[in-house]
Amino acid sequence: MQLASALASGVALGAIYALVAAGLNLIFGVTKIINFAQGALLTVALYCIYIFHVVTGGNSYVTLPAVVVVMGGLGYLVHIGLIDRVLKKERTSQLLITFGLALALKHLCLAIWGSDHRTVNASFADRVVALGGVRITLGSLIAVAGSALTVSLLFLFLHRTRLGTAIRAVAQQPESAELAGMNVRRIFAVAFAVGTALTGVAAALMAPIYSIHPDAGDTFGVMAFIVVILGGLGSVFGATAAAIVIGICQSVFATLVSVQMSTAFVFLVFIVAMIAKPNGLFGRSARVA
Repeated sequence: MQLASALASGVALGAIYALVAAGLNLIFGVTKIINFAQGALLTVALYCIYIFHVVTGGNSYVTLPAVVVVMGGLGYLVHIGLIDRVLKKERTSQLLITFGLALALKHLCLAIWGSDHRTVNASFADRVVALGGVRITLGSLIAVAGSALTVSLLFLFLHRTRLGTAIRAVAQQPESAELAGMNVRRIFAVAFAVGTALTGVAAALMAPIYSIHPDAGDTFGVMAFIVVILGGLGSVFGATAAAIVIGICQSVFATLVSVQMSTAFVFLVFIVAMIAKPNGLFGRSARVA
């Protein structure tokens, strides 16, 4: 029973990892930029949830659309103001600017709100649901369902819409897309905005479960990198599967062995998996673009 509950909690944790990683994967797949600021942007999204909660009194699920719009707009501005300036520069400049952005956003949150932990409670999210003897909170179930729906909608957006087709075309052949008349720089900005907007969805789903503080996005940002690499760079479903595996491993180890050592165990699993399959579990077989 304890193991089954740990597995269920691991799936919920993996669902959040999958959302953060999906945004990271999309940004890399299109712009070829490794966004070290993804975790910090998740922290900003969490504080946006908190602000909307204080102002309107609504829970995180109610404020989700507004936060997604705000984070998408922020991502667009970040790209045209910072990322676009280093797209054609060496890789070191690209890495440093996203790393610097991550530090700036984190310390800005610290300066404004301090280090106190804050919460956005949704009373029904703490309700425990029994499914076949497995006990899991309603908030965790919503996180799993919300993540699955969001990843599915992302896939449909990329493969069934005109803008999504343009994003995939630019990701595959930016030079050819530009010759065909596409505004490649605009498409890059839109892809970065969509990838950032996904942190808003992740924040809305995790706010009722986790506390909000300036370091809240750090672990999820690091885990997103592990998930993306383990699942295969550019693979949406590979990253999703890897996220669930990582979430289950971390949750089961924390339940049966040690909470403090659970993150270290995830890194050990990652190292072993990379030795066995250097290209990731799914390689590049299912690219986002």
